[in-house]
Amino acid sequence: MLYLTKVTEILGAIDELASHPILWLDTEIADWHTPYPRISLIQVSVDVEDLTGEKVLILDVLDQPQLVKYFVECLMVNTQIEKVFHNSSFDLKYLGEAQAQNITCTYKLAKKIRRDRLLTSNLKLKTLAVELCHFSNVDAEEGTSDWGQRPLTQKQLSYAKMDTVYLARVHLYLKKWEN
Repeated sequence: MLYLTKVTEILGAIDELASHPILWLDTEIADWHTPYPRISLIQVSVDVEDLTGEKVLILDVLDQPQLVKYFVECLMVNTQIEKVFHNSSFDLKYLGEAQAQNITCTYKLAKKIRRDRLLTSNLKLKTLAVELCHFSNVDAEEGTSDWGQRPLTQKQLSYAKMDTVYLARVHLYLKKWEN
């Protein structure tokens, strides 16, 4: 995992990400339960074969609206790059909303296939990762931790990096159902 906190590193990473045809993305939001939520992290995976998260990029964009704007301008509006989320409507509130192009939502894919055909207990990302892709030791608790604190804990960073690993594998699994 590459945890990037410096503006120049994050800008360089965004530029490099523009060369990939598909990005598996997630966000962590600080103060999500208040009237003033703030985007804290953008997690990005570019390799569906990365099962450990060692290649995942975590961009620390807390209180850096210019970095989020650049991310949206370079990646989210780019029609040549497929952006994959789970429950995309939530993440897109923070990443370009209606400007975002070429978006795939694994929640919507799973919903279209239907739970009774997938044989899963629900359509949450962590559930799909465990029940369809056979991941174990999946942490579902850190999602509600304090993403506005700095420094982030190792447990938070581990949770954040694995989200896009699960997402990429679930996406790969669900795509098999499309044919």
